Amino acid sequence: MKQIALPFDELNPDRTDDCLIVTPSNAVAFAALGNKANWPGHCALLVGPPRSGKSLMARYFATQGGRVIDDADRLQAEKLFHQWNAAKNSGEALLMVSGSAPGEWNIELPDLRSRLGAAQLLEIGAPDDELAEQLLLKYLRDRGTSIGPEALAYVVRRTERSHAAVEDFAKKANALALAEGSAITLPLVRRLMPA
Repeated sequence: MKQIALPFDELNPDRTDDCLIVTPSNAVAFAALGNKANWPGHCALLVGPPRSGKSLMARYFATQGGRVIDDADRLQAEKLFHQWNAAKNSGEALLMVSGSAPGEWNIELPDLRSRLGAAQLLEIGAPDDELAEQLLLKYLRDRGTSIGPEALAYVVRRTERSHAAVEDFAKKANALALAEGSAITLPLVRRLMPA
């Protein structure tokens, strides 16, 4: 696992979540951001579940001189097509970000549909054990609390494999620990996550 501090201090110095944790579940997608010269048509689609780091990766890509279209699947097809052409005409690499693969988008323009089909697809998978552990530690650290190793191992073995579920658990565990004036211990997490 490696944690990459992304260069966003000048953008928002008050942010605490500008570190992307890279593990096998997202390493291929992250590495491909640095290989934009080899993308077909200099375009890629970054796809992943909610809270998976897509926006952090996109912000990083933008600092490297790329053009980003966030929530590309929600943009009108004509606008998306024009932005695609603008990026191509300017020579910029284009990264489109979405929660779903282009096959699930409602694209009526045949030219746009074929371009999307030819673009490099970068997929972020569900968190592996290493990422689930590191995310939980980060979310708790961001809230000013921590978790013991035994409780951490218990949670990682049993948590739903989604980025949002790991974050939700951290919020609930932190809230319960604060309400009870206790640490996040194995008995506490067992109450939140029965065997």
